[in-house]
Amino acid sequence: MIDVDHRAPDSLSCVVRAYDRAIRACEAFDHDRSRDAIRVLRGALELDCPTSKGFDALYAWCEESVGRRDFVGAAQCLRSLRDAWRAAVQPMRLPLPPVRTGQHIC
Repeated sequence: MIDVDHRAPDSLSCVVRAYDRAIRACEAFDHDRSRDAIRVLRGALELDCPTSKGFDALYAWCEESVGRRDFVGAAQCLRSLRDAWRAAVQPMRLPLPPVRTGQHIC
C-alpha cells in the first residue's frame, strides 16, 4: 500500500492531495509535472505488499500514457483511484433504522 505517516492526523487526505496534484498536471497537459507527480505516488508504495504491485502497475500505465501524451487516459485512471481513496476517507454513513415514538434506543 502507500507508505504514509500513520501518526499524521489525516494521512489518507495526503494521498488524496497527491492524486489531485497528478490529476491537475495531466489536465494541464504538463508532461514533466505529470510524470513527477505520478513518480511521487509510485515512490510512496511499499512494494513488499501484494496490493502495492497492482497500484504500481496502474501508476506505470499512467506514466506510459503521459509519455505517449495521453493525458486524458492517465487523468481518468488517477481520478478513479483518487475517488476511491476519497471515499475511504469519508466516515461511513449507515442509514439509521426508523425509531417508533416512545421506543427507547439504549
